[in-house]
Amino acid sequence: MEQREELSDQKEALKDCIITGLKEMYFSEILCDVAIQTAEKRLLCHRVVLASVSPYFRALLTCPMKKAVLGEVCLSDVPSSVLQTVLHYIYTGEVHLTLDNVEELFILSGRLQITAMQDLCSRYLAKRIDNGNCFWIYRLAHSHNHRILLEETLNHIGRNLSSLSGKEDFFRLEMEEMVNILSSDDLMFSSELAIYNIARCWWEFRTQKDNPLPPELLKVIRLPVLTPDELGKVSRDIPSDDSPLQPPTEIRLRQGMFEERIICIDLMALDKTDPEKENYCMNAYDPTTESWEKLPFCGYFNSPGIVSVGCYLYVSGGFRKQRCASNALHLYDSVLNEWKELPPMTHPRACHGFLDYRNMLYAFGGHNGSELTDSVECFSTLDNSWRDVSNMPIALHRFASSVLKGRLFAIGGMTRIDVALLQYPGFHSYDILTDTWSQFPLPVAFIAAGAVAMDDKLYIVISCKPRYEDFNVYPTYEASPSYDDYEAYLIFNEEPETISKTFCLDHLGRICHGRIPPVLENTSNAAVIRWKHRIYIMGGTDDDCMSISNMYHWSPGEHSWTPCRKDLPFLLGDFGTGPLLVPLKHLTPLVPGRRSNYNFRDDSEEEDESEEPWRGNW
Repeated sequence: MEQREELSDQKEALKDCIITGLKEMYFSEILCDVAIQTAEKRLLCHRVVLASVSPYFRALLTCPMKKAVLGEVCLSDVPSSVLQTVLHYIYTGEVHLTLDNVEELFILSGRLQITAMQDLCSRYLAKRIDNGNCFWIYRLAHSHNHRILLEETLNHIGRNLSSLSGKEDFFRLEMEEMVNILSSDDLMFSSELAIYNIARCWWEFRTQKDNPLPPELLKVIRLPVLTPDELGKVSRDIPSDDSPLQPPTEIRLRQGMFEERIICIDLMALDKTDPEKENYCMNAYDPTTESWEKLPFCGYFNSPGIVSVGCYLYVSGGFRKQRCASNALHLYDSVLNEWKELPPMTHPRACHGFLDYRNMLYAFGGHNGSELTDSVECFSTLDNSWRDVSNMPIALHRFASSVLKGRLFAIGGMTRIDVALLQYPGFHSYDILTDTWSQFPLPVAFIAAGAVAMDDKLYIVISCKPRYEDFNVYPTYEASPSYDDYEAYLIFNEEPETISKTFCLDHLGRICHGRIPPVLENTSNAAVIRWKHRIYIMGGTDDDCMSISNMYHWSPGEHSWTPCRKDLPFLLGDFGTGPLLVPLKHLTPLVPGRRSNYNFRDDSEEEDESEEPWRGNW
């Protein structure tokens, strides 16, 4: 370990030495072997440096052309001040970006194929997108096919298109740009008629009022999700000799056509449900109306991993009856209202971590039915395949988990030491990019906590009972000497009757000093869930291990947790996720192939289209 750290330090020292030396030679014009000629200046630099960062220069300087052999490159159409800024970045890694120079630097770095600099310009622009500049930034990203910046600008335009559609820049959009914008899934409209009206307005500005929409624009209007009344309003633009009204086998709903739901499972009800007579159900909570509805569930699973990604809900593993751990992976599609079975995990597991990051699902740790496991595997949602990655340093289960900036966190939990199960006084962090795990100590030990990522922080909520013999959390004083801010972790130093402690971590595992108010409720094993800019604590058990129905929410900056107006209408353990996107109810009858009555037990049973026995508000 010491040798690896020493070697790493030596590499960093050598890297700094090389960068410093190249910088000095550039500013002193020492050993320069190539010149770049602009209209105003002749700039001296080094072939090997240019070729190492720019495929454009590499191809040019290795081409057997006379000027390349003589060591001169002509860029007469590039302002010398802009090129000097690019060269300064190449040699130093430093650049001062402003709204006045960022467009030229973005264009030139793209032309010279200096990806790192163009991405830097892209991130600068993405942070400054507003209604006044979003269209020119969009044109810039579109003309250079910069995927990340294009996505950011389309997201902004999609959220604000209603207010942007009357602006002058909107009417200047070309047909290809307009088609690209209106094709986006991210438009925040609850009705396709509003998008049609925007297209109609743009078209009438550019042509005569009665001219029908051209085929390019008509194709991006998703006619199958228009109600019969709405179809009547667009009929003048539908050619009589065509059949665009025939619903396709698959349609995509816009972002604004969904509502968000927090998904929870009534574990007590699962124990009592007879699979031969009843469907298993999920419970979906609407935070805006504080109402609940039932959705179909894929079967009996206790303590599974559950992740929502857009309109998809993934459920992995869990204990079946007789405490048999499962390796199953199921997918719920809220648009089609149906479950699918996906390729199973390599390892059965329950009470494990299950997180998503960039089209990958990570299942790690947990209990396989006979012992704890340290195995980790990830599932690609693009090709539906599993692969193993680096194991956790120790076998662990019942930990809090969350993902932040490309790192997976497993916080607290239980591990086995010899024959005893003990709470783990620390947390683990997995760097997805390097496939490596790190361990960090904590001066407290706990299980069944909750962790959510928000504002570039991890908010860890530890619920506990105030009794000395409590099993869920206790201080581990022997760990305290390694912490300068030990008070930030203490569980029992709060106000009288406080039985919960919270703290924050950044993506590097460092303490953040944002304060989260304590929860004044004798609760453990509660579900801790994020919805938008709010954290919910739902359910759990009290001092006597009896389930409770209280719900609270809190947002950063608030001084206390706010009780929800309505309690849980069922008994909830530490199982929940959010948010899952579900289609607006008025659109569900328009979705081709959507199930109106779902029965997981036997897909061959004939569906009853006249009623939805599993749906309804409590």
